[in-house]
This record gives sequence, structure tokens and C-alpha cells, in this order.
Amino acid sequence: MRTARSRISAILFDLDNTLIETRKADIITCQKISEIMTREMDIPVLDAKKSCDNFLRRFRRCPENPRMPLDEWRLLLWIEALGEDNEDVADEIYVKWRKLRYRHLALSEAKLNMLRSLHKQYQLALVTNGPSHSQWEKIRELKLAEHFDTIVVSGDLKWEKPQPEIFHRACTKLGVEPFECLMIGDKIETDIVGGFQAEIGITMWVLPPEGAPAEKPNPPPDFILADVLELPGILQSGKEKARAKGLRASGKGSSSGASSSQGGSSPQGGTSSTGSSGPECSTSAGAAAAAAANAKVPGQTSEEE
Repeated sequence: MRTARSRISAILFDLDNTLIETRKADIITCQKISEIMTREMDIPVLDAKKSCDNFLRRFRRCPENPRMPLDEWRLLLWIEALGEDNEDVADEIYVKWRKLRYRHLALSEAKLNMLRSLHKQYQLALVTNGPSHSQWEKIRELKLAEHFDTIVVSGDLKWEKPQPEIFHRACTKLGVEPFECLMIGDKIETDIVGGFQAEIGITMWVLPPEGAPAEKPNPPPDFILADVLELPGILQSGKEKARAKGLRASGKGSSSGASSSQGGSSPQGGTSSTGSSGPECSTSAGAAAAAAANAKVPGQTSEEE
């Protein structure tokens, strides 16, 4: 049974595709890399596109391999995606890809201002599923830590969203009860389901770019947002307080329906729904040999080594 107080004192943010547009950034980055391959390296358009598509598909399935450093693993993926004919440009491609990726992942000034403003009134936590090293690299490169009171990464733990324990870990670190928190994320099956199971006071679902699916989400979130930037408006309007009061008075969860804003840790191994160390994280022997010969990636900083 989910209950809530009338006052929300902490906000739990999902990271990927909520605060940062990971899916969109990865697509745009690979499109840019494909253009660079054709324009600067004389690789035919179709070959360049095929290589980038292969890399992105493999990278999404397995963003890191716990048996090797991040840079070495991702270079390996590029070597394999480029094939024997073009593997000699893998080092250069990887450095360009990494730089472009973080340029497109960077938070907009509007989102940075939102976090700064919210942090004056609420405690903020980042609760993200994903392999530890990959997620912490994003946090470091995007300078996110300064905006949050605590950060919880599933790859550092034995739990991941939607398991209640990961939400409770964030609450414990903040010194608040779950019903004093608001959870905002883009996935019903992890952020919203997990919020309900953890008895988080308010849940908010950020719609995917393509909009809401035909089938109603189950459980329904308390609020549905087209963009995370709508969050401050809801908080300022006091709607979340009214919603929380209703939950407390009724003693029920949000199964009665969702409101819509549109009127309608140190890296360790762990489980993750966004990365794997299983068989799909292997590469061909040829690619592995090529990567071993290029273990020192140009452009690495000492922090990444």
C-alpha cells in the first residue's frame, strides 16, 4: 500500500533518456561519425553507415566489458564494426566518437538551470541502472555530481530498478522516507513500477519522443510529462501536494489513474539491465588482437587509464 505526506522533500531522477537524451545522442553521434568517415577518410557512404550501425547495435547491447577498460572495449567494438578493410582508422574514429558523444549528451542550459533551482528547495538524487564504469564516466564527463546530494548506480550494487532496495538506498543516503520522495523517469517497467514497489510518494513518467503507447501504463504514474522540464511547473502549481494528500487520505496507490501535465558510488561489479558481461560481450579474435596492439588509445587522460 503506497501512502504519502503532503510535502515532497526529495526528488529521485533517472539518468538516461530522462535527464540526458542518451538514445538520441548516440544516434546523432553515429550519423556524424558516418559523415566524417566518408568526408575525411574516403570510406564509401554505405560502408560507413553499415559500420556505424553495427557499432551502435553492439554498443547498446553491451556498453562495457568488466574484463577490460572502457576505452579498450569500445575501441574493440569499433575495430570489429569497421572490418579488416578499415580497422586502421579505428583509433581515430574512437576518439572522434567519444568527443562527439559527450557533446551531444551534455545537459542543456535549461536543464542545468532546472537542477540548480530545484536544489534550492529539494534534496536531489540520481538513481540509474547501468554498468558501473559506463555510468560513472557519464556522471564525471557531464559534471553531474555537483547537482546531486547522492548518486546510486545499479552496477555498484546487487539490485537494480525496479527492485525497491535501490530506491531505498537512495532514500537512506538522503535521510528521508520513501513517501517523502518523487521519482521521475522514462521507463514504466523500471522507474514507475519500482517507485510503486518502493512506496515512493509520487511517480512521474517522462514520455518517449514518439509519445505515449496505445496501451495504458500499468501501474499508471501519478503524472505524465512530455519533457522533464515540465517538472518545476508541476511543483510550483502545488499539484503534487494535492496528489500526495489524496494518497494519504485514501491509503491507496495511484491505480485510480494518472494525472498529466498536459491535461490528459565507487565502481564495482553488479547486475544491470542496460549492460551485460555475458557471451554478447565477446569479440572476434582478430578484433581482440588488433585492440591489444592499440591498447593505449590516443586522447586518453590519466583519469581514464
